[in-house]
Amino acid sequence: MSNNAKIALTGRISTEPKQNNWQGTTVVSFNMAVNTPKKDGDNYVSDFYSVSVWGKSGEYILPKIKKGDFVQVYGDFMIQPYQDKKTGETRQSLSVRAIDVLPMTFFIEKTLEKDNANNSVNDGPPPF
Repeated sequence: MSNNAKIALTGRISTEPKQNNWQGTTVVSFNMAVNTPKKDGDNYVSDFYSVSVWGKSGEYILPKIKKGDFVQVYGDFMIQPYQDKKTGETRQSLSVRAIDVLPMTFFIEKTLEKDNANNSVNDGPPPF
């Protein structure tokens, strides 16, 4: 079950992505941690999200991501009912069905390389 609520998340993949098949469709799933600043300044609280990438998008992204990678995910929420094994009650879980996954690690590394190259040429502060 899906709704129209869209979400954009930026964080680190916290589990190794895995590929499954559901009724002949590839599904790549992973969890990600997203840091949210606390009110008191520099401390963070991590929220964890289950993410699934369906079809050709999942097949494409799987070899490009791994646990620990910094990624940006854009998608919508999926609400799925499940049976609680202990109580037998029907419950719901909330996950994200990714429309787009952008690995950000590459961009961060390139930015750091550029910064390091600029700083090695000029020991002064960066130009602003």
